[in-house]
Amino acid sequence: MHQRTETNDTLHQDNRRSGSWDLLGGIRRLEHSYVEFDPRRASQAHLVYAEGDMPKNAFVKFYNYLLNVSIITRWLIYIIPVLGLLWIPGILSFTAYPNATVWGVRLLWWSIWLSVIWVGWWGARAVTLVLPYIARHTIGVVAVGARRYIDWLQPLGRYIALFAWSLAVWVSFNPLINTRKESTATSGDSQALSTTAKIFFAILESALILLAEKVAIQWIAAKFHERSYAERVAQQKFAVRVLVTLYRHSSDMPWRSDTLRDEHGDGSHHPRKRGRLLKRALHGVKVAATTTTTALGNVASEIAGTAVLQPNSPQAVVKTAVESANKSRMLARRLFYSFVKPGAHSLVVSDIARFFPTPEDADAAFALFDKDMNGDATRDEVEIACMECHREQLSIEHSMRDLDSAVGRLDNILMTVYLFIVVLLLAVAFEAQLLTLATTTGTFILSLSWLVGSSFVETLTSIVFLFVKHPYDVGDRIAVDQIEYTVKEIRLLSTIMLDNGGTCVQAPHSLLNTKFVMNMRRSPQMSEMFTFDVAYATTFEQIEKLRELMLAFVKSERRDFQPSFDVSIADFPDQEKMTLTTDIKYKSNWQQGALKVTRRNKWMTALKTALGQAEVYGPKGPPDPPPAVERVTLVPWEKIDAEDHKADEEAETKERAEGKRSGAGTGTSPTPQETAAMQMPQQWTLSDHDAIIMDDSRDVFDQDTMVGVSAPLGNVP
Repeated sequence: MHQRTETNDTLHQDNRRSGSWDLLGGIRRLEHSYVEFDPRRASQAHLVYAEGDMPKNAFVKFYNYLLNVSIITRWLIYIIPVLGLLWIPGILSFTAYPNATVWGVRLLWWSIWLSVIWVGWWGARAVTLVLPYIARHTIGVVAVGARRYIDWLQPLGRYIALFAWSLAVWVSFNPLINTRKESTATSGDSQALSTTAKIFFAILESALILLAEKVAIQWIAAKFHERSYAERVAQQKFAVRVLVTLYRHSSDMPWRSDTLRDEHGDGSHHPRKRGRLLKRALHGVKVAATTTTTALGNVASEIAGTAVLQPNSPQAVVKTAVESANKSRMLARRLFYSFVKPGAHSLVVSDIARFFPTPEDADAAFALFDKDMNGDATRDEVEIACMECHREQLSIEHSMRDLDSAVGRLDNILMTVYLFIVVLLLAVAFEAQLLTLATTTGTFILSLSWLVGSSFVETLTSIVFLFVKHPYDVGDRIAVDQIEYTVKEIRLLSTIMLDNGGTCVQAPHSLLNTKFVMNMRRSPQMSEMFTFDVAYATTFEQIEKLRELMLAFVKSERRDFQPSFDVSIADFPDQEKMTLTTDIKYKSNWQQGALKVTRRNKWMTALKTALGQAEVYGPKGPPDPPPAVERVTLVPWEKIDAEDHKADEEAETKERAEGKRSGAGTGTSPTPQETAAMQMPQQWTLSDHDAIIMDDSRDVFDQDTMVGVSAPLGNVP
């Protein structure tokens, strides 16, 4: 076991030694790298190949590996082989064909000029790739306002490279080709070289016009997005101003490593010794450059009256900090620890109020950090606010840098005009008659005017409507002809919108140009008029009580409504009712429809409650009247019972008296059965069910003897 350990240590030392002094060690590592290279994990998207689509021999693997090592090796692979082919005429000029010429110029000079053309394009492209980074860390440091224009260098890089390459081609053609004609050159050769030079100048002009068109499109896009994000830009500028003001009054804390501060150049905080001298040198250069630039900036600021060329000004420091997530957190911690009271865990508005001119400004600045509006701001809340500022800064910059579909379609239209101009330039370069060409072109355009005239007018109207007037942006809530829409997509000639029912509506800009477009997103705090009728008998005191109740409600709901409420009498038609009007003053606009509906329902419910408390009812009276009164008379029961008994006795006495009178008429007194029959109610029927049959009053055929027998006839004796 011990012997195996020593063997492993020896192999490890040998490998480490070979990696430091053996020249073949690097080759072996290179061979190991390209053998294991997988084309599916290429560094660039256009260099990725699926397994099986590329041969697996050593040359292809090595070639693909070099393509993905870096952009330098990739460009060298592109440049060197073609450059070797371009020098074949030059080599032939030195060897087999020393006197060979093309248009009277030796092959050597053609190889040199073609090499300038080929290498010049890659050189121009490399400069345009590096130029944005150099400008951002040089000019962008001393001139913060120029950063928005420096960002244009990246999307315009290819067009700048094309212009620089065209300039190099035209400038190099005269000294390398046109002035190298041999004495044996003919007039035809001179004419060909002159025409070629004119063509290259026309190409230079075309490249310049193309660059100008792209710069114009980029400027239009920036202005377009600046208007589109005007509200967000204003909020971002306010946030930056607040951070600059606080940073200006903050304190440097060298004992803390998590705050925004300039690192000292003593190297004590670097654990590694390697490169300390270089870091000190770079830091010294940075300090010297900053000091010199600051001195020059003071002079320039004194002349111009503004802070220019100040890389260490609070504006430049905050602007640089909000562009980095890590520096945004460090800025937040510096601000928090600079103003928090000893022993406290959060900031309050009184900690920063002295840095702002008015208490209202201090409250607005503190609201940037106190998102939950609980009166204090912890360190996490300050960091979140700075990170939101960082993300918003990047979002706005990227949005203004990119082109959307409307600007892209405008670019297509301008590119069509550009191609027409290029054709004219090339025609002039070929020595065509300019007057004849202009006449022919004008005749052609006039012949097509009847076909494309209306389309051209519509396009021009749409361009003016979209880029000059620009009444709305994507996502805005607008109202056209009293119908609300949400903007979904803006095109060059039309806008795609969604109504409240989710229906997709396409509206041409030529028609919208003649309409009143109400934009709710761009509107400030909005209000809505509400009209309702009350009873004609409503008094002034009741209306004032209603106003007091609603005013107390809106003051308690400051997040949703403005603390104001007024009610006015609009009319009392025919003296039957009174019409009152009032405004629902929201705390924001109506961009968020659901929030607006929620606030409106809350306000309406509060008004209903206040109307009931103030006893202000509608023309028909209270909406919930009390139930009708049921009239009930209560008398003593003993009195009613005595009266009932007295009435019964009087009735019995009266009946007896009548019975005696009827008995005296017949000479006989009634029997008890007769007395009971006289007292029996008439509606009672107690007779037998054969009473009708036995009734002798209906015995007209003397049948009672037949019906009333007690036994059958057969049994009669």
